[in-house]
Amino acid sequence: MDRHKTASRVSWITLIGNLILTALKAIIGMLTGSLVVLSDAAHSASDAFSTLLVLLGLRVAKQPPDEKHPYGHSRAETIVAKIVALMLILIGLNFAFTALKAIWYKDYSVPGISAVLISLVSIITKEAMYQYTYRVGKRIDSPALMADAWHHRSDAISSVAALIGVFFARLGYPILDPLMTIVVAAILIKVGWDMVFTIIDELMDAQVEPEIIEHLGQAVLKVNGVYSVRNIKVHKYGAEHHVDCTITVSPELDVAQGHDLSHKVEDKIKEKLTTVTHVDIHVEPHLEPAES
Repeated sequence: MDRHKTASRVSWITLIGNLILTALKAIIGMLTGSLVVLSDAAHSASDAFSTLLVLLGLRVAKQPPDEKHPYGHSRAETIVAKIVALMLILIGLNFAFTALKAIWYKDYSVPGISAVLISLVSIITKEAMYQYTYRVGKRIDSPALMADAWHHRSDAISSVAALIGVFFARLGYPILDPLMTIVVAAILIKVGWDMVFTIIDELMDAQVEPEIIEHLGQAVLKVNGVYSVRNIKVHKYGAEHHVDCTITVSPELDVAQGHDLSHKVEDKIKEKLTTVTHVDIHVEPHLEPAES
């Protein structure tokens, strides 16, 4: 519960910031006629929308397991992260098309000085949002919050591109405004594309890093009564981890003793990896190698 409260607090703070930035960029973009500032405004608007999705995902993810969802609802965060990633790609493609059309028809103008100022404000604000959201998301292991953090970072980078475009447009190179819009679009598409494939791995229950597997294996072997451990499988389930493994024990143990030992192993796994919520242990008799 504390984890979800923390994530929600971060999301509400960044949502308010994004709404303010979106309004300022949109107004200044329309008043100055800067396509790159308008594209940056749309990016901030998508940030606000993605944060709303994160809040919805967090609300669903905190629901306890039920008959239809015995493993819980934690993957709601992963689903939200994928939607955010796809949004980035679509927004990037849309603005790339708009910028190319502006270049083709030579439909560009020189933005006002206010476009420079709002870009500077956006860079500072969005980088601060990224740092705040990323650190909290990393600490509580929230895929939705991490995706939202990268959305903030991509917005900060797009604001840098907007600043460059506006600056050079005011120096007498107005074509730089739509050209840098294409750079912003490419950033959005790249970030979204990378996120999509990371999320697909999680949805397909890909194994976690080998270091985690080895760490858990060594911990299980320290449990008194465990002879060996094999077939360790660990995959992410939203912000949680699920573990499956096989342990070998003395063939002289009865069912009750094997059951008690498996619970000790489960406790050890959860102690070493606190995000583990589900452990499935298969117990087999340990067979000594045949003498030659």
